[in-house]
Amino acid sequence: MGKDSSGNPHDLASGGSRYHQVYPTLDEKQLTILERYGERRKLKADDILYSEGERHTGMFAILSGTIEGTRGSVHGPRVLGTHGPGSFTGEVGTLAGRGAAATTRALTDCEVIAIDEESLRALVTAEAELSETIMRAYILRRVAFIQGPHVGLMVIGSTSSAPTLRLRHFLSRNGQPSAYFDIVEHAESQELLARYDATEADIPVVVTLQGAVLKQPSHRAVADAIGLSPDKLNGERFDLVVVGAGPAGLAAAVYAASEGLQVAVLDAKAPGGQAGTSSKIENYFGFPTGISGQALAGRGLSQCRKFGAEVGVPIEALTIDCMDSQVFHIGLDHNESVYARSVVIATGARYRKPDLNRLEHFEGRGIYYSATFMEGAFCNNEELIVVGGGNSAGQAAVFLAKFARHVHVVIRGEGLSASMSAYLIRRINAATNITLHVKTQIIELCGEAHLEGVRLDRQGQIEHKPIRHVFLFLGAQPNTRWLGKV
Repeated sequence: MGKDSSGNPHDLASGGSRYHQVYPTLDEKQLTILERYGERRKLKADDILYSEGERHTGMFAILSGTIEGTRGSVHGPRVLGTHGPGSFTGEVGTLAGRGAAATTRALTDCEVIAIDEESLRALVTAEAELSETIMRAYILRRVAFIQGPHVGLMVIGSTSSAPTLRLRHFLSRNGQPSAYFDIVEHAESQELLARYDATEADIPVVVTLQGAVLKQPSHRAVADAIGLSPDKLNGERFDLVVVGAGPAGLAAAVYAASEGLQVAVLDAKAPGGQAGTSSKIENYFGFPTGISGQALAGRGLSQCRKFGAEVGVPIEALTIDCMDSQVFHIGLDHNESVYARSVVIATGARYRKPDLNRLEHFEGRGIYYSATFMEGAFCNNEELIVVGGGNSAGQAAVFLAKFARHVHVVIRGEGLSASMSAYLIRRINAATNITLHVKTQIIELCGEAHLEGVRLDRQGQIEHKPIRHVFLFLGAQPNTRWLGKV
């Protein structure tokens, strides 16, 4: 059984009551199956199997000896646990050759079975019973990684900085936790800026475990630095390219890849699409108790990688050209491109925005288009407004009511019944800290660096409310502009 640095069994974040599912011990029969897909290798004490952030590590199953896993943090390396015979390394990202979540080294002389990335994918596809054990462990390890408090990536920024919010949202949506230091709230942030030769003008500043300092980086630059983005995509040819990694796009990729096709899924933001921003989805078939959008996206992503589909994030498709009757050429950002025999367009929709002066100025500074735990934390014990009468607005209002002192739902219509599911209406009506305002709309946003208030029009009566957080859920329109005249 693995133990932490103090010798105690792992807590829930590292497995807890699910420890034997997170870190199962394979028996002799299962190890014999693994050996058909890999090769035996002997290691000396202190040999590094792989380092945090290293790509294409494959999987190692321990036959004898003990290994140790560590993860970097702002306070230095932290021991995650030690593991002996029958244990195996890796998590979901291992299947896709993404950056390793931890550094693993041999504590003693060891003998292991080393299975490369391609053979590992063949294993989890062909060996159904063993695959279930491995995939369950890999998924739960990724969950533990996301929830763990000790992480290597550091972000220095400000809640008044829209680029900071966008970056933190990008990392959160992609299951990449970070240690966040706010230049106003955390005194040590100034010391950190000085240490990494940065100033407040450079925020957001990202520092990787390897010591790379990124100032005002693009999402792609961060993804490349931490091993999140694909490193073998440009110029590749696929049987199918799916543009958009929402539920529809991921489902299409799973079906195609499971039939043996070479598949790539491209998304500019994160797996899950708009559904991935939902705090809880209760009317999605197969989940009677509901599921968060991020959890739904994580399951779809795991299935894609199990069958060998390449999920490329953040990769934006910009153009599509039919070169001949057989091949499509898809132009990507960063002067990259891929080729496909067929293409599925699953780019979903773009959020509608109200016609308000300085709306873009306040985006990330009081104006939000999603309601996750990160945004909820911004609104702790404050009043806020949710604009919209659809299910997304209803889910957001119910979720944010757990954090906010009071939630005001603002709609232009006469009620919610025409556009919102009945179960959400009942929850809104039952909540003591949610108020519905009908025939009402925001006509002005007030404030300087951050939103400080709004002016509301209630059937001709103008009212100012000192509210600093407004969530917009006004529906969407097809996100097909990039297709041009195709």
